[in-house]
Amino acid sequence: MNWQRAGDLGLWAALGFLVIVEGGSRGDPYWLMAGCLAALAAAVLLRRRRPITALAVVAAPAIVILAVSLNTRFGVPVALVPAVSYFAYSAGRRDSQLKHFVLVVCWSMVALLALGLGIHRKVSAGEAVLSWLAIVLFSLVLVVLPWLIGRYRAQQAQLAAAGWERAERIEREHQLALDRVRLRERSRIAEDMHDSVGHELSLIALRAAALEVDAGLPDRHRHAATELREAAATATERLGEIIGVLRDAEADAPVLPAHESVTELVRRAAASGLAVELDLDDVELSPMVDRAIHRVVQESLTNVGRHAPGARVNVTLRADGADVLLRIEDSGAPSPAEVVGSNGSGLTGLTERVRLVGGTLTAGPRSEGGFAVVARIPRTGGRPESPPASEPIGGTATAAERADVHRRARRGLIKAIAVPVAIGAVVGTVALGYYLVAGYSSILPPDEYDSLRIGQDESEVELVLPALQMLDPPVERTTQPDGWDCRFYRPDGPFSITYAYRLCFVDGRLVAKDVVQTGSVRPTNESETPR
Repeated sequence: MNWQRAGDLGLWAALGFLVIVEGGSRGDPYWLMAGCLAALAAAVLLRRRRPITALAVVAAPAIVILAVSLNTRFGVPVALVPAVSYFAYSAGRRDSQLKHFVLVVCWSMVALLALGLGIHRKVSAGEAVLSWLAIVLFSLVLVVLPWLIGRYRAQQAQLAAAGWERAERIEREHQLALDRVRLRERSRIAEDMHDSVGHELSLIALRAAALEVDAGLPDRHRHAATELREAAATATERLGEIIGVLRDAEADAPVLPAHESVTELVRRAAASGLAVELDLDDVELSPMVDRAIHRVVQESLTNVGRHAPGARVNVTLRADGADVLLRIEDSGAPSPAEVVGSNGSGLTGLTERVRLVGGTLTAGPRSEGGFAVVARIPRTGGRPESPPASEPIGGTATAAERADVHRRARRGLIKAIAVPVAIGAVVGTVALGYYLVAGYSSILPPDEYDSLRIGQDESEVELVLPALQMLDPPVERTTQPDGWDCRFYRPDGPFSITYAYRLCFVDGRLVAKDVVQTGSVRPTNESETPR
């Protein structure tokens, strides 16, 4: 909020500076400058919530000032023009309703015409209408064009936001699909748990039943064996209920043997025509790790048959310290084959399966051709690894990219604004410097002006004249006869004078010297009568 207020204050100061500079140089009344500054402050505060109202607030004094100063010799104030253009852009950027903007512009133009005809009754109606039409043409460039640019930027931002929302929705849907794959893999793990743990419980129940019918045991031992058999049966039943809850209702029932080994799996794949070789160490594995390895080999061989028919496959299972290293590599399809679509859910499921037993899985193309799947798993299993890197914490990948795009867009906008502002500042500084140098080099002190006499030789007069003449002499306020060479000089520095000195020469002689008013305020030197 503080930064927002600071921005508002900076905007008001920038726009108000133009009013103060122009009003001071023209000698405008203080109440007029104060009214303009108040209107700018109100417009700055309203520009976010009520942009059209902000435009109307700053346009109203601009219309009145234009109506009063138009068709006069004092010139047209332009300090509020940049503010009107900015608030027109802001209205288009934040309020896209065309009718509100059209109403403000039309009523402003009607008010300008009515005020111009009512205030300047001595000006002909034709001249007033022509001046009004010129203002309308300027308004198309200074008001309507900024509003159109703002509206275009607003529509562009809306389209960009819609595109980002669609991208995020697609990513969320993709993430949901991956989550379903992981849940399905966990369902398969639940089935494996049921098979392995249920098998052991069945063996316990079978041995307890044998003890129960053993006539050589005392009755109390056979009674304990009966309780053990019933407890094992109850545990098996409850395990089946729990696994039934965890099992995916949409998943098909397994058709493969529940305790099929990797060797049997590879043998079946070779019998079906797949060129596969197995290099297997005799490694003792926990049931969950064994089922995970079986699942990785099964899915990998299925992928080879689907995506690289005719490829040779090597399945290697080695002990590596406390871990077991599984590697499935294929040589790639010997000839181009039709590509079968895949969404990568199989590898996602394998990654989840291996992660849940404490291992890691990597898969990707080989440098010499083909594809490789490598899994490293602790023999006895372990704690699950951290979630995959594809699941960013604190937001989706699209959200992160969106934030990066917004940052780069803001930087580009800052550069686009900063470069013209810097160039304008340099040019303005040079122009202001030249104006000040020329202004202070054209000062003719009042006492030296008073010492000049009509009829003096031009060479004598030039001895007291400054090096330069005024850059902006008030020639429109004087009449100059043919053959006269008139020069204008300042009595004091720039921005502080209300009159200028005029010296006229004919045939090398000073023939006229007078004081000429330069602004709308009468000269402060009451001893001189301005012309």
